[in-house]
Amino acid sequence: MSLRGVREDIARWAERGDPIAMATLIAVRRSAPLPPGARFAISAAGELSGSISSGCVEGDLHERLSALLGGGAPASVTYGITDEMAAGVGLSCGGEIDVLLDRYDPGDPVWHRLWQLQEAGAPGVLLTGAAPPTRSRQLLLEPDRSLGTLGSAALDRAARSRVDDWLGRSDARVVELVQDDPDSLVFVESFVPPPRLVIVGATPIGHALCAMAHRTGFEVVVVDPRDAFLRPERFPDAASLDPRWPDEAMAALDLDPRTSVVILTHDEKLDEPALETALASRCGYIGLLGGGRTQRQRREALLARGLDEAACDRIHGPVGLRIGARSPAQIAVSILAQLVALDRAP
Repeated sequence: MSLRGVREDIARWAERGDPIAMATLIAVRRSAPLPPGARFAISAAGELSGSISSGCVEGDLHERLSALLGGGAPASVTYGITDEMAAGVGLSCGGEIDVLLDRYDPGDPVWHRLWQLQEAGAPGVLLTGAAPPTRSRQLLLEPDRSLGTLGSAALDRAARSRVDDWLGRSDARVVELVQDDPDSLVFVESFVPPPRLVIVGATPIGHALCAMAHRTGFEVVVVDPRDAFLRPERFPDAASLDPRWPDEAMAALDLDPRTSVVILTHDEKLDEPALETALASRCGYIGLLGGGRTQRQRREALLARGLDEAACDRIHGPVGLRIGARSPAQIAVSILAQLVALDRAP
């Protein structure tokens, strides 16, 4: 169960003053029932919450966490899940998992701030030391501030330098902050709002893409100054519709690394200001509809506006994966598939 899944229980235990210990799944090799980030927590009163392996190792974890509450030190443990154990929880093969064990301190400012961010739907990245020198130390990164420490100013700076990359993802993983330095291993959890998709152009492709992206978990904003196209009944799945000119509408949005921009107007009067605004932002993806001739024309126009080649190289064009798509719905599938593929890339 994820951190959000155990939050209600640990908040209740903390409110009545019960000491709490928590196990965090930080790595999976081969296969396992749950992904990194899963939590299993216990209270000193004997209550349990969450799961690491859907039952395989919770008994042993309970003993280890109880010992930790009795005065033990934070630790890590590796479990080899046998084929028989894995089959019992619905897996076809066994695997190996790494788990961190630590006490949960409700008075820790890092935890307090993380809960605030989650309640507000704001992004944050929680780093937990995964090597002996940093174990049990935590650093919380936000786009414009940091809280806590990994115990080293150098490690904190290395983490801060990668915050945009981590805010562009929604997964959890162990990373080496300093290359070839196993003492710099940290467990990184990105807690981010749903990915956002800005569609410029209330076209038939935009209509199909909006519906599909919404069902895939995106928060969709549709931008188009043409009133005849941007009608609410055509985009019931959009989080918002913006009738302003693309550069004005997009300048008002925080185009962060979790935001993708897809430009579908196929009209230079709308394409060019939309591209220029997107390229000046930190958005994670920029896609442009149109064949090779259109791509060349837009690129030349951007270069004439003063942008450089490296900036223009951020544009995915023609937008979408090359799957032979022809209809608006098929093109929308190709675009969404490209967004998902890039999000899943290592």
